[in-house]
Amino acid sequence: MEFKKGLTIKPKVINSVGEVIFTDGTNDVVANQRVCEAYGYRYNDGKGTCEAFIYNTKINRTSNNVHNIIKGSNNNTNSGTENTFVLGRNNTTFGDNKNSILAGENNEIASKINNAAVISGSYAEAINQGEVVLGGGTLIDTGVVGMSQTSFIQQSGNTTDATETSLLTQNIPLTYIQKIANSVIGFEANVIGVNTGIGEGSAGQYGYVQIKGAVKFTNGLASTYYQTTTHIVTSGHSGMNITAQMKDVTATSFGVAVTGLEETRIQWTADVKLWRNKIQQTF
Repeated sequence: MEFKKGLTIKPKVINSVGEVIFTDGTNDVVANQRVCEAYGYRYNDGKGTCEAFIYNTKINRTSNNVHNIIKGSNNNTNSGTENTFVLGRNNTTFGDNKNSILAGENNEIASKINNAAVISGSYAEAINQGEVVLGGGTLIDTGVVGMSQTSFIQQSGNTTDATETSLLTQNIPLTYIQKIANSVIGFEANVIGVNTGIGEGSAGQYGYVQIKGAVKFTNGLASTYYQTTTHIVTSGHSGMNITAQMKDVTATSFGVAVTGLEETRIQWTADVKLWRNKIQQTF
């Protein structure tokens, strides 16, 4: 920036809290009100500083915690939390979280979980990528999170044959729904597979299956499922006879598994709703 006519100092830089630092060409100097306003900035009489913007102390601007908006009390965003909105009190992001929302009280987002949202309630936790959670409060005086909550998770994937295939959470490789020890989880999944037209059949043929049931996870994460599957649209109307079920994927994860058709490329989506009841006792 050039010197304005009749002035011997000019803006050099705007610091992280909005203050305009001036220079005479060699040294940093402080501008008075006349000079500050001559360059189009606002002069703060109380601080005696020239300001480019009003600094909001509730917007976190540390090097490892950027572009976060925090409103309320006793909220904590750990290192690596970015582009995250926190509203309420006693909420925590455990670090390396991006593009997420925490609203309510005593809610948490686990480390390395992105694009998640706890949108209401209390004592809830988001532990899956892209998960949306409603908190149901705690059931004991010690304030344990994740005992009572409802979650929504999206899974998707592609198949090219009739091999049973586990869908991926947010279509992220090797990413599935996390098991919860000492819990019973009710589930409902609406699963749609659409023929892409690559291989057998015609583009636009589809199948729509709904899975309803529950699973019990022991303290060691062993699972017992009870479920029913309904073809919402039968193959005679949609053109494809597909199947789907909820099952374990690994020792610590589960999710929707689908079976397509030989020599047919099918694109899958599953909208999964989970109801969790976790107890402190082990079984």
